[in-house]
Amino acid sequence: MLNKLKQLLQRELGDVEGENIGPSPVSVKLAAAALMIEVIAADYHFRDEERALLLAILQKRFSLDVDTAEKLLEEAEQAHKHSTDYFAFTSEINRRCDQQKKIEFIHTLWQLANADNEIHQIEQHVIRRISNLLHVSHSDFIAAKIAATGQKA
Repeated sequence: MLNKLKQLLQRELGDVEGENIGPSPVSVKLAAAALMIEVIAADYHFRDEERALLLAILQKRFSLDVDTAEKLLEEAEQAHKHSTDYFAFTSEINRRCDQQKKIEFIHTLWQLANADNEIHQIEQHVIRRISNLLHVSHSDFIAAKIAATGQKA
């Protein structure tokens, strides 16, 4: 009886003994891309230079070819469009990434926000919220901004 229950749980939820219980609603790549879109869309201007930088970042960060990066960007745009909060995206990153990767991600968000050489107040607010949800300390948040924008401490 216990074996049948275990089999049922494994079938319905995935590997109950492993770290991953069930399929993730989004991949880390999709979560990261959707949050990047949130930052560049925050000022209500999705500029060409921001989109080009986002595509280049997706290609480099995830070792993707142009077509795969475009497809990921399209999927991320849809995920972003249908999302109501950041939780689905940030929770997946929290589950899958270590602290250093999360800090690097915040650095990337700052680079995107600064793509047009201007960080809008709303973009800064969005990055701060994402940073909080990823449990990135304030000092790492500021250090990532300084490094990404070339400001002096």
